[in-house]
Order: sequence, then structure tokens, then C-alpha cells
Amino acid sequence: MTRHYKALGIWMVIIALVAVAAVLIRSFLPTPPLEYHQEVEKYAEQFDLEPALVFAVIKTESDFDPEARSHKDAYGLMQITESTLNWAMFREGKNAAHTVEDLYDPAVNVKYGCLILSLLLEEFQDTDTALAAYNAGRGNALKWLKDSRYSDDGIHLKDTPYDETDGYIKKVNKYYQKYLKTLGENP
Repeated sequence: MTRHYKALGIWMVIIALVAVAAVLIRSFLPTPPLEYHQEVEKYAEQFDLEPALVFAVIKTESDFDPEARSHKDAYGLMQITESTLNWAMFREGKNAAHTVEDLYDPAVNVKYGCLILSLLLEEFQDTDTALAAYNAGRGNALKWLKDSRYSDDGIHLKDTPYDETDGYIKKVNKYYQKYLKTLGENP
């Protein structure tokens, strides 16, 4: 009888250790701030995006700081410039509906960030190329796709001339994989 209880005790310790390890591992995964979860879920669904991808872009762009402003005058959570906002509003059919100051509002920023990402994914048909366009501009991505140094097929980028953009794509993809696990999404 005592061997049975020892074996049972060992299994209980193993199960407890596995549970603790799972909690510790999960604590190292990035967790999206709950205050933006509603906006991301709403606009990701509206623009047919995976929330994990949107969270990965936000984490990479602003580290979830709604007041972020870059040296290139990109604003808010998804770091949108005034010209990109105007392009997105034009594509949406709402010229001048928002000002650049509105990009500090998380709901406005996530909406237009998701719209922009959706338009780029639709145009480029490849996530990494769309991310390159999001980071370096769609005009640059179009140029790179026509250049055999950067694309073999005119659809996928194998490289970019900007180290920042290459790093950006890698970083977004790293966070994307982590958020897929965190949110329990299947790509």
C-alpha cells in the first residue's frame, strides 16, 4: 500500500510541476493589454484580419502606447502617418473624416491600422510583403517586387534594401507566433 501512495505522490508532484511550468511559460508570452482587446477584435473581424497579427503589429509599432509618435510623424498604437491616414480614408470613401490628432484615439487608430493592413494584404497577397509595405511604404514595396535583387517572382520579397524593414518583418512575425499561442488562434 505504501508503494502505491508513494507512486501517487510522485505523480501528483509531477503534475504540479507541469502546471507551474505551464504558468511560467505562459507568463513569458506577450499578453495584449485588455483595454485594446475590444478594438482589435472588432476591427480585425470587420477587415478580415487575425487579431494575433494586429496585436503583433501594435506591439512592434508602439509597444501598446496610444500616445506614441515616431520621428517620422507616425501616430498612436499602429503608428499611422497623416498621408497614410488620408489614403485610407480616401479608400474608405471618407475624405477628411479624421485629423492626425484623432490617431491618438485607440479606436480610430486601430480601425485605420486594420483597414490599411487589410488593403495591403489584399493588394500584395503575401503577409511579409504587406508588412514591408506597412513599414516602408507601398511605393517602396512595389519597386522592390520589380527588382530581381529583392523578389524572384514579383509577389514575395526575399529581402529589402532597408535593414529596418527586414527587422520589422521578423519582429512582427515573432510576436505574431506568440500571440497566436496566447490567444489560442489557428493560422
